[in-house]
Amino acid sequence: MADEMETRCYPNHGPQTRQEQIVPGPCDPVVGCPPPTEIACIKVDKVYESCKHTQVNVETVDLLTIIPPAVPPITDVECVSADLVPGSQTCQILPGGRVRASFSYTYTIRFTDATGTRTFTSAPIAVEKTVVMARAGEPGLSPQCEVFLECVEAFLIDETVVQVCIGKMVLFKLFAHVQLMVPSYGFCPQPEECRVAGECPTFEPTWPPYPPQTA
Repeated sequence: MADEMETRCYPNHGPQTRQEQIVPGPCDPVVGCPPPTEIACIKVDKVYESCKHTQVNVETVDLLTIIPPAVPPITDVECVSADLVPGSQTCQILPGGRVRASFSYTYTIRFTDATGTRTFTSAPIAVEKTVVMARAGEPGLSPQCEVFLECVEAFLIDETVVQVCIGKMVLFKLFAHVQLMVPSYGFCPQPEECRVAGECPTFEPTWPPYPPQTA
Protein backbone atom coordinates (compact mmCIF):
# COMPACT_ATOMS: atom_id res chain seq x y z
CA MET A 1 0.00 0.00 0.00
CA ALA A 2 1.24 3.51 -0.84
CA ASP A 3 0.42 4.84 2.65
CA GLU A 4 2.53 2.26 4.46
CA MET A 5 5.94 3.24 5.84
CA GLU A 6 8.93 1.24 4.67
CA THR A 7 10.29 -0.82 7.55
CA ARG A 8 13.77 -2.32 7.82
CA CYS A 9 15.30 -4.53 10.49
CA TYR A 10 18.85 -3.67 11.52
CA PRO A 11 21.08 -6.08 13.48
CA ASN A 12 20.95 -5.34 17.24
CA HIS A 13 18.71 -2.34 16.72
CA GLY A 14 15.28 -3.80 15.93
CA PRO A 15 12.82 -2.47 13.35
CA GLN A 16 12.98 1.16 12.27
CA THR A 17 11.15 3.27 9.74
CA ARG A 18 12.29 6.05 7.48
CA GLN A 19 9.73 8.37 9.08
CA GLU A 20 11.05 7.76 12.61
CA GLN A 21 12.76 10.87 13.98
CA ILE A 22 16.07 10.47 15.79
CA VAL A 23 16.48 12.90 18.69
CA PRO A 24 19.40 13.62 21.04
CA GLY A 25 19.51 11.56 24.23
CA PRO A 26 20.82 8.32 25.71
CA CYS A 27 20.78 5.14 23.62
CA ASP A 28 18.63 2.18 24.58
CA PRO A 29 20.73 0.00 26.94
CA VAL A 30 19.47 -3.18 25.24
CA VAL A 31 19.29 -2.45 21.51
CA GLY A 32 21.86 0.36 21.44
CA CYS A 33 21.86 3.36 19.08
CA PRO A 34 20.33 3.29 15.61
CA PRO A 35 22.80 3.06 12.69
CA PRO A 36 24.14 6.39 11.37
CA THR A 37 22.58 7.80 8.23
CA GLU A 38 25.74 9.42 6.84
CA ILE A 39 29.43 10.14 7.34
CA ALA A 40 29.88 13.87 7.93
CA CYS A 41 32.96 16.07 7.73
CA ILE A 42 33.01 18.43 10.71
CA LYS A 43 35.41 21.06 12.08
CA VAL A 44 36.27 20.52 15.74
CA ASP A 45 39.01 21.01 18.30
CA LYS A 46 40.92 17.72 18.57
CA VAL A 47 42.90 17.07 21.76
CA TYR A 48 46.32 15.56 20.96
CA GLU A 49 47.66 15.36 24.51
CA SER A 50 46.29 16.11 27.96
CA CYS A 51 47.10 15.76 31.64
CA LYS A 52 45.80 17.09 34.94
CA HIS A 53 47.34 18.54 38.08
CA THR A 54 45.45 18.41 41.39
CA GLN A 55 46.47 19.99 44.67
CA VAL A 56 44.99 21.18 47.96
CA ASN A 57 46.49 24.37 49.36
CA VAL A 58 45.99 25.78 52.84
CA GLU A 59 45.36 29.49 53.27
CA THR A 60 45.42 31.07 56.75
CA VAL A 61 43.63 34.24 57.84
CA ASP A 62 43.38 35.95 61.23
CA LEU A 63 39.87 37.36 61.42
CA LEU A 64 41.08 40.10 63.79
CA THR A 65 43.02 41.61 60.84
CA ILE A 66 40.13 41.86 58.39
CA ILE A 67 38.10 45.05 57.90
CA PRO A 68 36.06 45.42 60.02
CA PRO A 69 37.71 43.05 62.49
CA ALA A 70 35.77 40.09 63.83
CA VAL A 71 34.54 40.26 67.41
CA PRO A 72 35.27 37.09 69.43
CA PRO A 73 34.07 34.52 70.17
CA ILE A 74 34.10 33.11 66.63
CA THR A 75 32.07 30.01 65.78
CA ASP A 76 30.57 28.14 62.85
CA VAL A 77 33.26 28.78 60.24
CA GLU A 78 32.45 27.32 56.82
CA CYS A 79 33.49 27.53 53.16
CA VAL A 80 31.35 29.45 50.71
CA SER A 81 33.27 29.44 47.41
CA ALA A 82 36.58 29.72 45.56
CA ASP A 83 36.47 31.79 42.37
CA LEU A 84 38.81 32.66 39.52
CA VAL A 85 39.64 36.34 39.16
CA PRO A 86 38.28 37.42 35.74
CA GLY A 87 41.04 38.10 33.22
CA SER A 88 43.81 36.59 35.35
CA GLN A 89 44.17 33.28 33.50
CA THR A 90 46.95 32.62 30.98
CA CYS A 91 48.24 29.44 29.31
CA GLN A 92 51.51 29.33 27.40
CA ILE A 93 54.05 26.93 25.93
CA LEU A 94 57.58 27.25 27.30
CA PRO A 95 60.87 25.91 25.91
CA GLY A 96 61.75 22.35 26.82
CA GLY A 97 58.33 20.82 26.22
CA ARG A 98 56.63 22.63 29.10
CA VAL A 99 53.25 24.31 29.52
CA ARG A 100 52.52 26.92 32.19
CA ALA A 101 49.14 27.90 33.62
CA SER A 102 48.88 31.16 35.56
CA PHE A 103 45.78 32.43 37.34
CA SER A 104 44.54 34.21 40.44
CA TYR A 105 41.63 33.31 42.68
CA THR A 106 39.78 34.46 45.78
CA TYR A 107 38.00 32.45 48.44
CA THR A 108 35.00 33.35 50.56
CA ILE A 109 34.17 32.00 54.02
CA ARG A 110 31.22 32.50 56.33
CA PHE A 111 31.61 32.77 60.11
CA THR A 112 29.67 33.78 63.18
CA ASP A 113 31.11 36.18 65.75
CA ALA A 114 29.64 38.21 68.62
CA THR A 115 27.92 40.55 66.13
CA GLY A 116 26.24 37.84 64.07
CA THR A 117 26.91 35.98 60.82
CA ARG A 118 29.41 37.55 58.41
CA THR A 119 31.34 36.71 55.26
CA PHE A 120 34.94 37.39 54.30
CA THR A 121 36.47 37.35 50.81
CA SER A 122 40.23 37.16 50.47
CA ALA A 123 42.46 39.31 48.31
CA PRO A 124 43.48 37.70 44.97
CA ILE A 125 45.96 34.83 45.36
CA ALA A 126 48.32 34.23 42.40
CA VAL A 127 49.14 30.69 41.25
CA GLU A 128 51.53 29.28 38.63
CA LYS A 129 51.68 25.63 37.57
CA THR A 130 54.18 24.26 35.03
CA VAL A 131 54.02 20.72 33.64
CA VAL A 132 55.92 18.68 31.05
CA MET A 133 54.04 17.61 27.90
CA ALA A 134 55.74 15.51 25.22
CA ARG A 135 54.21 17.35 22.24
CA ALA A 136 54.43 20.89 23.60
CA GLY A 137 55.98 23.15 20.98
CA GLU A 138 54.96 21.09 17.94
CA PRO A 139 53.79 23.27 15.01
CA GLY A 140 50.01 23.58 14.84
CA LEU A 141 49.32 22.60 18.45
CA SER A 142 47.93 25.22 20.83
CA PRO A 143 47.76 25.04 24.64
CA GLN A 144 44.60 25.16 26.73
CA CYS A 145 44.49 25.30 30.53
CA GLU A 146 41.20 24.81 32.35
CA VAL A 147 41.08 25.65 36.05
CA PHE A 148 38.55 24.20 38.51
CA LEU A 149 38.47 25.44 42.11
CA GLU A 150 36.64 24.30 45.22
CA CYS A 151 36.62 25.59 48.77
CA VAL A 152 36.90 22.22 50.49
CA GLU A 153 36.90 23.07 54.19
CA ALA A 154 37.42 25.91 56.66
CA PHE A 155 38.08 25.54 60.38
CA LEU A 156 39.45 27.40 63.40
CA ILE A 157 42.99 26.59 64.53
CA ASP A 158 42.98 29.32 67.19
CA GLU A 159 40.41 31.65 68.72
CA THR A 160 40.47 33.94 65.68
CA VAL A 161 42.70 32.18 63.11
CA VAL A 162 41.05 30.21 60.32
CA GLN A 163 42.62 27.72 57.93
CA VAL A 164 40.96 27.31 54.54
CA CYS A 165 41.58 24.28 52.31
CA ILE A 166 41.36 25.15 48.61
CA GLY A 167 41.22 22.33 46.06
CA LYS A 168 42.64 23.13 42.63
CA MET A 169 42.49 21.02 39.47
CA VAL A 170 44.16 22.26 36.28
CA LEU A 171 43.54 20.42 33.00
CA PHE A 172 46.34 20.92 30.48
CA LYS A 173 45.57 20.21 26.82
CA LEU A 174 47.33 20.51 23.47
CA PHE A 175 44.82 20.83 20.66
CA ALA A 176 44.36 21.79 17.02
CA HIS A 177 41.30 22.85 15.03
CA VAL A 178 40.84 20.07 12.46
CA GLN A 179 38.38 18.48 10.05
CA LEU A 180 37.23 14.97 10.98
CA MET A 181 34.92 12.41 9.42
CA VAL A 182 32.38 11.10 11.93
CA PRO A 183 29.24 8.93 11.78
CA SER A 184 26.22 11.22 11.75
CA TYR A 185 22.43 11.31 11.90
CA GLY A 186 22.17 14.58 10.00
CA PHE A 187 21.21 17.96 11.41
CA CYS A 188 19.67 18.26 14.87
CA PRO A 189 15.86 18.40 14.95
CA GLN A 190 14.08 21.71 15.34
CA PRO A 191 13.83 22.55 19.07
CA GLU A 192 10.65 23.28 20.96
CA GLU A 193 9.49 26.86 21.43
CA CYS A 194 11.01 28.54 24.47
CA ARG A 195 8.80 29.54 27.37
CA VAL A 196 9.00 33.32 27.74
CA ALA A 197 9.60 34.47 31.31
CA GLY A 198 7.15 36.90 32.86
CA GLU A 199 4.08 35.84 30.91
CA CYS A 200 0.74 35.28 32.62
CA PRO A 201 -0.20 31.63 33.15
CA THR A 202 -2.71 29.97 30.85
CA PHE A 203 -6.31 30.62 31.93
CA GLU A 204 -8.20 27.35 32.13
CA PRO A 205 -11.50 27.99 33.96
CA THR A 206 -13.61 25.14 35.25
CA TRP A 207 -16.45 24.22 32.92
CA PRO A 208 -19.33 24.88 33.26
CA PRO A 209 -18.87 28.15 35.13
CA TYR A 210 -22.15 27.77 37.04
CA PRO A 211 -23.20 26.59 40.49
CA PRO A 212 -23.86 22.84 40.70
CA GLN A 213 -27.45 21.80 40.01
CA THR A 214 -27.61 19.76 43.22
CA ALA A 215 -26.36 20.57 46.68
